Amino acid sequence: MRILSKTMGPGLGLVLAASLISGAALAQDAGAPASDTAAASLPNAFDGTPRTAPPVAVQETPTAEAPDVARGRETLEAVVADAQDGSLDFSAFSEDMTTRLRPVEGDLTAAIQSFGALETIAYVGRQNGADMFEVRFDSILTQWVIGFDADDRIAVLLFREAPPVEAAPAPASGS
Repeated sequence: MRILSKTMGPGLGLVLAASLISGAALAQDAGAPASDTAAASLPNAFDGTPRTAPPVAVQETPTAEAPDVARGRETLEAVVADAQDGSLDFSAFSEDMTTRLRPVEGDLTAAIQSFGALETIAYVGRQNGADMFEVRFDSILTQWVIGFDADDRIAVLLFREAPPVEAAPAPASGS
């Protein structure tokens, strides 16, 4: 490379480097099918524009609830109850989740306590192997995602305030 750098100007060296880099990128993409997503990437369940759905009446006692849904709902009830009591039961979480939650346990429990009393938990659906729920508290409506590992421990737990439902646009007045 030393011989090349003496015989060619710096501009040609940059062009050569750029063409080698773009050639490598093309070689990687040549056999791949056209796609908007990268291999092995998972979408964030909370990214993108929220889909609006019509309100669903929540039943007092669920009927014929799937076992996985019941497990997720019951686990969320227990996590919320523990947080509102001031401490989490880390035996319910995977080692990775425990490692992530221990340093923020105080902030997490304080946030959940600030929501007020738990009112309802409604199943929304399933995405990427995790269950999504709408959890209503006295003072806030939230969305939660919960997933379990092979040992039936909580491996994914995300929550956020539910985005406001957009109202339908008012009809245009004809003058």
